[in-house]
Order: sequence, then structure tokens, then C-alpha cells
Amino acid sequence: MDPMTSHLDQTFGSFPEPVLLLDGDQVIYANEPGQALLQEEAFPAELLAALAEHPGSAMETALGEAFYRVTVSPYDVGMLVVLRPLPPAEEKRHPFSNAVYRMRECLSNFTAVQFRMKRVLQEHHLLGGLEQDLANQSRLIYQMLRLTRQAELTQELNDKAFPREEGFDLAMVCQGMADEATWLADLAGVRFTYTSNVEHLPFQGSKSLLTQMLLALVSNGVRAAGKDGAVEMKLHAENGRCVISLRDTGVGIPEDRMATLFSGDAPEELPRPGEGAGLGLYNAQRIAALHGGVLVAQSGQDGGTCLVASLPIVVPTSVPARNNPGYDNLGGYSPVLIELSDVLPWQAFVPKENEE
Repeated sequence: MDPMTSHLDQTFGSFPEPVLLLDGDQVIYANEPGQALLQEEAFPAELLAALAEHPGSAMETALGEAFYRVTVSPYDVGMLVVLRPLPPAEEKRHPFSNAVYRMRECLSNFTAVQFRMKRVLQEHHLLGGLEQDLANQSRLIYQMLRLTRQAELTQELNDKAFPREEGFDLAMVCQGMADEATWLADLAGVRFTYTSNVEHLPFQGSKSLLTQMLLALVSNGVRAAGKDGAVEMKLHAENGRCVISLRDTGVGIPEDRMATLFSGDAPEELPRPGEGAGLGLYNAQRIAALHGGVLVAQSGQDGGTCLVASLPIVVPTSVPARNNPGYDNLGGYSPVLIELSDVLPWQAFVPKENEE
């Protein structure tokens, strides 16, 4: 061992944190923790050159799943780099972490109360118009749950708290959503149709996020079409890409609105029924991008809007034989009903006796 290495070992050999001595971007000494760090796959070679360019500075860096505070200071020969491990960051729960659960709990409790009230009122022949009033109260809770879910999703995307990817049948998810949207849209006076050139489409991605994207597209189409309007949903898979489009017969999107359609600018006040919260398409575009795709809007000169999501097909290694088109854990409540709650009539929110 040469004298310089021996001297460095005496000085830094007992350090528990990695210590490196750089001559330019070359390591001329590393203590035992430093040698172990250099051998890790997560250690990028270009990091040494970056450190050598910042003498006298301190910075934080991530290597794999570990975080370090790095100090670079001049030494007798070269630059001395010390990487002090930082404790893992505390997991922060965003403000909406329990909001959907609480709103769902509120809806469940209110539904139970409705059943009891309905029976008592029927026994005394006092039901009358109160059934409509109770249904309107349920609809209000559904609307609040919808806004909460959208805000929660926006925060999750901001925090990059993405659900895990999995193999699933995207065609079955689209078909399941279209089946429910068809009869619910009919209650709002909107004709909803769905066609696909594939019966099954194995897909690797986040089923939860892509379902949220589809909900936003369906919701926007039904709202834009309005009573006596129509929405056409299509799934087309070909040449390694799938295209999901929703075309409505509404009035179209003004040019000044088109520029901010995906901006995520939420209204300052609680939106009124039919207005939306300004987050649905914003989140949908981000979800498409996370899957390597794009979401675009086209507005025709004669009215009507077409939203088109184009995604690369990532084939999974395995797909469950039975693929439940359920969307996420909402305690049995329909995500499509929640998403369309502010455009559906009160009759859609009357509790069914078989739901007890």
C-alpha cells in the first residue's frame, strides 16, 4: 500500500459513510463503504464528473432507493467527496387520502336512512314527493363524491403515487363501461352507442388510471351532447396501437376554450350541475401520457366534439382469465353513476329494494 493510500485509510477508513477522493472524474481513493457504493448498479458513472465540477458545494442525490447528502471539498490532491446517508423521507398522505372513503361512508349511511324513512312514510301513506327529495339528496352526495375523487386523482398524479401496472383486458373494461353508460345516458335523454373492432385486447398498464381516463371521456361526451343528443364511443386496435374515441353531437368547443381544455384550471366556486370541475380532461391527458399515448380534442365546424386517446399496446405476459370490468373500490357504488351524477335525473338515485 502506497503512503498516500495508507494515510487516507488512517484518516477515512473508519468512516461509516462512503468517502471518495477524485482526481478530475477519476476515483483515486475510496474507503470500504465507498468501494461498496461504486460497485452498486444504481451508481451512475456520470455522477463523478458532475461532482468534480462543484467543489465546495453540498447537494442531495438519490442512488437507487437511498438518498445522500453529498459534500465536495478541496483536499491535498483532488476533491474529497463524502456521501452521508439521509433517513428515508416520511411518507406524506395528501389531503384527500381519506376523503373518498369518508364520502362513500356518508353515502352508505344516508342510503340506509332512506330505506328506513321510506318504509315508515309508506306505512303512514305519507311518501308522496318525499321520495324525489330524498333522491335529490343522494344525488348531491354523489356529486360531492365525484368532485372529491377528481381532486384526489389530481393530487395523486402530482405526487406521482401511481397504482401498479398489471395485465388486463382493455376491451372488456371499455365494454363494461359502455354497457352501464348506455342505460344511464338514456335516463338523461342521450343516446349512447359503442363499437369495437376487437372482442379482447390484452393490455399492460394501470387499469385504475385508464379507467379514470375513460370515465372522463364518457362524462365529457354525455355532458356535451345534452338532452336529445348522442354519443358514439369506439375502440379500434391495429398495428400496435389502440384508439379510443368519443364523438358527441353537442355544440362543439369554442376556439378560446379549446386552448385551455386540458389546462386543469378549476373554477373558483363549487361547479353547478353540468359544469364540471375542470379536472377530468386534465387528468385524462396526463394518464394517457403516462402510458406513452396522447389525448387530443377535435371540434367540428358544424358542432360536436371528438375526444381521441391513442395508446401504444403493451402486451402483458399474462392476463387473468376472468377480467372483472369493475373500476375501483367504491364499496359497490357505480363509478359511472358517480361520474354522471350532475346530469342524471333524480330517478337514477332512488335506492332499489334489492340493494339492501
